[in-house]
Amino acid sequence: MRDDNRAVSTVIGVVILFGFLILALSLYQVEVVPQQNAETEFQHSGEVRNDLVELRAGILQAGSIDQPQYQTVQLGTSYPTRVFTINPPPPAGTIRTTESYPITIASNGTVIETIPTRFIEYRPGYNELDQSPTWYDASVLYLDARQEGGGIAVIEDQSLVNDGKVQITALQNEFRRSGTGRVTVELRPAESITGDIPEGDLNVTIPTRLSDEEYWNGTDISSDIYSITDDENGDNVHNLTLETTTTNLTVDTVGVQEAPEEPSQNDNARLGGGGSDSSGELPVGLVYNNDAIAIDGNDDPSPDRSGGVKFSVTNQYEQPVTITSMTIDPDSPDINELDDAVPNDFTGNRDPSADEVEIWTENSSGSIQYSEWTTSFGDSEALAIDDQVTISPGTDGDANSDTLSRIQSGQQLGLSMYEFYEEGGKRFPYDQNNNMNMSGEQLTITLVYEFDDGTADSTTYQMTPS
Repeated sequence: MRDDNRAVSTVIGVVILFGFLILALSLYQVEVVPQQNAETEFQHSGEVRNDLVELRAGILQAGSIDQPQYQTVQLGTSYPTRVFTINPPPPAGTIRTTESYPITIASNGTVIETIPTRFIEYRPGYNELDQSPTWYDASVLYLDARQEGGGIAVIEDQSLVNDGKVQITALQNEFRRSGTGRVTVELRPAESITGDIPEGDLNVTIPTRLSDEEYWNGTDISSDIYSITDDENGDNVHNLTLETTTTNLTVDTVGVQEAPEEPSQNDNARLGGGGSDSSGELPVGLVYNNDAIAIDGNDDPSPDRSGGVKFSVTNQYEQPVTITSMTIDPDSPDINELDDAVPNDFTGNRDPSADEVEIWTENSSGSIQYSEWTTSFGDSEALAIDDQVTISPGTDGDANSDTLSRIQSGQQLGLSMYEFYEEGGKRFPYDQNNNMNMSGEQLTITLVYEFDDGTADSTTYQMTPS
């Protein structure tokens, strides 16, 4: 009898195919899986960066308006589900406050007030991308790669000094969370009143992890009013000293998850300084109600998006104020105009016709007063935005209501802008513009206003419409 080897070639073929399959899966595991996971981590890094920008804004806002803020941070992420290949553990992240460091306020060389503050560190646990932490430090938000031999990359610049005024926010309480989910950070301003700052010149010393060469000498803070020490204690913390006066100093105190342990601010979230109204008490200001939303009128562009923004502020001064100008500064560099194009109705009470900007409030008799910035309704006309734009609703524009908005003490002022457009990429910058969905887009608004005695002030708000 002869041997029958007819099945041997089939078995060998199956073994070879199986080997190729194992090799292909191995290559996929080694090459493709890390690339896909790196893409997931990169997408999360952008999302958490936006969360940390909002967290910084919430810290500064909680103290300045004396109202709690609630910000969320997506600590980590998860990789796509795989059937034949294996993922590493999901990359978790950690957010924490550091140990406490002192802010000191000195007059004539004598320390008269000490307020503890902390930094915030967010550190990702990525498997593919680098794991450089992001820090919130003396109002600056930056990516810190110094431990890996790199430098810093500033995300949000300092807000300590602006137009000669010094505004400091002390951050207090221990806080630490780790994981892959979303965590809510509660930011609560001080509840009690402490501190007595004498009038005159002051030296305010603030802890910072950034040296003069790494950051501070590149800011717009005048070298005449600041100095910074080396890291004398070996803890990577420097002392930034600012020269100011009592009337130009604001100190807010914010606690994480609960009120600060050592509150040091007054009714207006200020320690010393500030102007006063006719009753002699410090004013609270025009307070943003944290209610910005993206809106859409009765238009029908293609595609149709919620390209407008609506929000309100409350007058917590003890006297009326009159809005004289408004600066609109969208964060997106692609936005280049406000263009209503068709009639719309923001308020539900009337059709205000084609208004790029509308402000409404109750007057002393309780009736609604409108102040508008409007073009002459031509399709080719719009409010051009070159990075930012400043207007006076009611008194400029091609068509207007001939009145400035006046808001009584305790009443709300509503504001709407319609509709933000971004460049369409054609030959001319305004050709084929697309209305932009403003949900999730950061916007900075500055209101300049006057009191009845002729003095003026301004307030800047950062908001992200929902």
